[in-house]
Amino acid sequence: MGDYIRRNEKINEKFECDFINLSASKNVETIGKLSIQKFLFFFKLLFSVTKALVRKKYSVCYVSITSKGSAFYKDLCVVAILKLFRKKILLHFHNKGVAEAAKNNFFRHQMYRFVLGGAKTKIILLSERLYYDIEAYVKKENVFYCPNGIPDVNNITRNYTRDTNDPARLLFLSNMMHAKGVYVLVEGCSILKSRGHSFECHFVGDWLDIQESSFNTKVSDSGLSNIIYSHGKKFNEEKQLFYQQSDIFVFPTLNEAFGLVLLEAMQSGLPVIASDEGGIPDIIADQQTGFIVPKNDPVQLADKLSSLINNPSLRETMGLAGKKRFQDHFTLQKFENRFIHILQKVTGPTL
Repeated sequence: MGDYIRRNEKINEKFECDFINLSASKNVETIGKLSIQKFLFFFKLLFSVTKALVRKKYSVCYVSITSKGSAFYKDLCVVAILKLFRKKILLHFHNKGVAEAAKNNFFRHQMYRFVLGGAKTKIILLSERLYYDIEAYVKKENVFYCPNGIPDVNNITRNYTRDTNDPARLLFLSNMMHAKGVYVLVEGCSILKSRGHSFECHFVGDWLDIQESSFNTKVSDSGLSNIIYSHGKKFNEEKQLFYQQSDIFVFPTLNEAFGLVLLEAMQSGLPVIASDEGGIPDIIADQQTGFIVPKNDPVQLADKLSSLINNPSLRETMGLAGKKRFQDHFTLQKFENRFIHILQKVTGPTL
């Protein structure tokens, strides 16, 4: 989303923008890991921010901030410089974890209080459901809500009338991590098999804290080798092909702020089953575009999957409703308009 904002023509037409990359990680694997290169990057970053503030008078300083971990302390130092220069600050959370990180930790509590507080600091959250995460530090009137959006792809086709005797195709697409509910879905598949359902489940994503060998062992031990297939990470046309060839999108995540993959699935006309987690209930209209299920509950996950596996017409109805919901609320154009409106309010004289 940060890259969308940086490259967005409408935003750059309405505002004169300068960009400094705050990310010290080149890929997902290096997130949260310290290195000499990251320390050098950190000092270069602080110098670049200070130099920019000395050279130009900015109306507002926008920071895509990390909620916890070592990256938060890096962002804290950036915010400290902005506060030293008495700048208007707009902090945009694309993740969550503040409340958990500050719990029973006086030092972190004070750090969040410093970063998030102050009359010149405003916050953007992805959903009103995420306000609880910063409630201890930020008044509601200082918070804006801006759901993410993705580019609208118009050439997506789906065959809802394919042979209903074919196994239903389930799709999980995300990083292969415990926190994404990978093994919850494997358990759910085991339950579906015991109920006699005809289906196959495809896992697409990069191997992170779940390794391919351990995943394959789990699948084999569960007797699901001819049902569950893993494909590693896919991009662009290859990834889109998985959406097009699937019948149901499943995302039983255990820790999520929003989940862009849900928008991609809805855009592709898929019914979606996902956890009651973070801002997800703002994306999925429960029982209309898919189902919301409790976290870490493979039985209820299997129950909802059974409903859709047994009812192709319901899959089509929910998939089409989800596509319309995506087009009404979650396109990149909708995000642009919301984000520009927030910037216009923040850069005004009322802050």
